[in-house]
Amino acid sequence: MKLNPPGVTAATTCSSVNSLICVAAFLPIFCVSAAVAQTSAEVMSPVEQWVVAQLRVGETADLARQFPDEEKDKRKLRAHFVEDLLTGGLPGFKPHRNGVRIVGAIIDDPVDFTNAQIPSEVRLEHCQFTSGATFTRATFAALVSFDGSAFNADGNFHHVKIGDSIFLRNTVFKGQVNFESADVSDNFVAAGAAFQNKETPADFTRLKVGGDANFNFAEFDAQAYFASVDIGDNFTADEAKFSNVARFDGIKVRSNIQFQKAEFDAAVDFESADITGNFGVPGATFQSKKEPALFRLMKVGGYAVFNDAVFYGPVDLRYAEFVWLDLSGASLPNVASQFLMLGMSYKYISAAQVEPESHKVLLRLVNQCAYSADVFSRLEDFFLREGYPRHADEAFIEGKLRVRERYFPNGRPVGEYFLSGDWLRWLGSTMLYLLVGYGRRPWQAGIPCALLVGLGCILFSPNKMEPRDREETPRVYSRFWYSCGLFLPFVDLKEDKLWKPKADQTFLRNYMQVHILCGWILIPVVLAALTGLIK
Repeated sequence: MKLNPPGVTAATTCSSVNSLICVAAFLPIFCVSAAVAQTSAEVMSPVEQWVVAQLRVGETADLARQFPDEEKDKRKLRAHFVEDLLTGGLPGFKPHRNGVRIVGAIIDDPVDFTNAQIPSEVRLEHCQFTSGATFTRATFAALVSFDGSAFNADGNFHHVKIGDSIFLRNTVFKGQVNFESADVSDNFVAAGAAFQNKETPADFTRLKVGGDANFNFAEFDAQAYFASVDIGDNFTADEAKFSNVARFDGIKVRSNIQFQKAEFDAAVDFESADITGNFGVPGATFQSKKEPALFRLMKVGGYAVFNDAVFYGPVDLRYAEFVWLDLSGASLPNVASQFLMLGMSYKYISAAQVEPESHKVLLRLVNQCAYSADVFSRLEDFFLREGYPRHADEAFIEGKLRVRERYFPNGRPVGEYFLSGDWLRWLGSTMLYLLVGYGRRPWQAGIPCALLVGLGCILFSPNKMEPRDREETPRVYSRFWYSCGLFLPFVDLKEDKLWKPKADQTFLRNYMQVHILCGWILIPVVLAALTGLIK
C-alpha cells in the first residue's frame, strides 16, 4: 500500500486532480480566444493599431497630425475596423470614458451602422467618407460629432437616435442626405455645413430635436426639406443660403426661429408653421420672382419680424396668426395679385419705428395687397384699439375705394360694363366719397352746400328780384336768407314765399329749381352721414 507524502491528504490529492482536469477542459477555449485576438491584431494595419493604442488611453487619434499631407495615404481606415471600434466589436478593445475620437481619417469603403448600438461618445472629425455612410436606425448613447468631415457619397441617418447632441459644423455632404425621423435628445448643430447635391433633397422631414437646431451660415444647393420638424428650443439659420426649394411647412418650434440675412433663391414654404416664441427674417432676401414665399396659416406666439426683408416675388400671408407683426422696412410686391393678406390676424402691427409714420405705411401696404374686406376692417379695428380714430376712418375709406375699383370694366367690353349697371355703382360710390367720405367725413358735404348758398347769394341779387304780391309791401329782401330758404328742405324761412325772380330772368327762374333740387340731394346725405346711416 502506497502512502501519501507527509502533509498531503487524500482530499488535497483529489482537488489537485480536479484542477488539472478543469484546466485541460478550458485550455482549447483560451487558445482559441488568444488566437482570435492575435488574428485580429494581425489583420489590423499599423495605422489602425496606432489608432487603437491612442484611444485605449483616452487620447485623440489625430491622423492629420501624425501623417502630414505628403503621407495622406497612410490615414486610411477600413470601414469594418471603424464599425467594430464604435460598436465595441473589436476584440481586446474597450473604449475609454472619453469615447472614440478620430481626426483626419480616410474611409474609402462604405460604412454601415444599420441598427447599431454605439455606447460611447463618437467624434469622427475632418474625416473623409469616400463611399456611402449608413446610420439607419442606429442608436448613439452619447454625443456625436462629424465636424469638418466630408461625405462624398450618400449619408443616410434615417431614424437615427442620438442620446446627446450631434455636431456637423462645416461638414460637406456631396451626396444625398437623409435625416428623416431622426431623434436628437439635445442640440443639432450644422453651422456652416454644405449640402451640395442638387439632384436629391437634404431631407430633415420629421426631425425631432430636444434642444437647439443651428444652421447658421449653412449652404443648401440641394432642396431643403424641414417639413414637420419638431424643435424643443430655438431654430436658427442666420445668413444661411438656400439656392433651391426650402420647405418648412408644419415645422414646430417651442421657442424662437430666426433667419437673419438669410438668402432664399427659390420657393420657400412656412405654411402651417407653429412657433411658440418669435419668428424673424430680418434682412432676409427672397429672390424668386415667380415662386411664392408662403407663410399661410402660420402661427407665431411672440414677435413676427419681417423688418428690412426683401421680397422680389409673391408673398402669401393668408390666415396667418400673429401676436405682434413688424413689417418695418420690408420691401413687398406692388402687384396686388402677388401680395395676399386675406384672413391674416394680429394684435399689434407696425411698419415703421414712429407710430404715426407706421400708420401711413400700413395704409399703403394694405392698398398693395389683393383686395379683401377683412384686411381693411382688421386694420380699422387696430387703429381704434390704439386710439387713432382718424386713421381708422382712413382705413375704412381706403377699403371702400378698393371696392369702387372693382366696378371698373377690368378687361370687359365697354358695352357689357354699361349694361351690367356697374357704372351706376361706381358713380354712386364716387358721390358718397366726394360728399361725405363714405360717412366718415360728413363735414365734406358742407363745402358744396356753402358754395351753392354762396352762388345763390350772387345770382339772386336785389335788382333781379321782385315781390310775389305787388299789393303787399314785403319786408326788406335778403339774398342770403332767400338762397338758404330755397336750398334747405324741411325748413320754411318764408323768403321764397315773398320774393321771386323777375319775369325777364329766365335763367334765374330755371336755376332756382336746380338750387332747390341740390338741397334735396345734399342735405339728406349729410343727415344720413351724421346719424351713421351711411357706413
